[in-house]
Amino acid sequence: MNVLSGGAAIAAGCGLLWLSLVAKLADRESARIVWPVTGRFGRVLGPGPVSAGEALVVAVLLAPLPVAVRLLPLAACFCAYAAAATVLHGRRCACFGGWLPTRFSALHVVGCACIAALAFTGVPGGLSVRAATVVAASSVTAASAVAVVLWRRAAARARQPVHDVHHFVVFTAESCPYCAALEAQRSRYAALTDKPLEFRQAVTDEEAEQAGRAFPAVVGYDGDGVPVTEPVHGLSPIRDMLRRSAAGRAMTGSAR
Repeated sequence: MNVLSGGAAIAAGCGLLWLSLVAKLADRESARIVWPVTGRFGRVLGPGPVSAGEALVVAVLLAPLPVAVRLLPLAACFCAYAAAATVLHGRRCACFGGWLPTRFSALHVVGCACIAALAFTGVPGGLSVRAATVVAASSVTAASAVAVVLWRRAAARARQPVHDVHHFVVFTAESCPYCAALEAQRSRYAALTDKPLEFRQAVTDEEAEQAGRAFPAVVGYDGDGVPVTEPVHGLSPIRDMLRRSAAGRAMTGSAR
């Protein structure tokens, strides 16, 4: 049983850490913008330090080291993740960048705690060094395949026209360097779309919620002021959204 626990922990933990690392590196801008830890804690618990920690744990899991040496850092990592998910419950999770937008929930806590428990119970098991290496390498391979699928889906979404939008609202925040860069180029962003474009600083809780509690963000609304798109965060994704809205109208007009 302990052998199975150790193998399952390595398979699940290594795959998730690798996928998380690849997703954050491929979508760095979105990961930084929606990262839930800010302020002085963000300097040590931001996407950069967390990605470095994930890379280190994956390297340990892939190295030909004794199984206990691999499992203990893995268990510590997912214990920390379970604690973080508990503290950040309800806040947006940037673990996988913008590829898999989710919020921290009880499922995150339970899932991370289960992987940590499997790792701890697998420490005294008889899993061989070679078997552990094969499991870790296979997990990284599978996670890489999943990453390719998610990347292609994100690229396909970025090419899809945006329909049914009457106007856009770009939400900004006062102490946001990305927002300052966007504000300085209002005319450039407005020229990307044929829809009315409003810039609004999110000062109320309702506005922050509409923006997805990350800035800058753009949301498309219908004529009655009802959101018809999910919040899109980051300078490049915002530009893509505005361009696609104009392209969507052109395609609709040509079809007629």
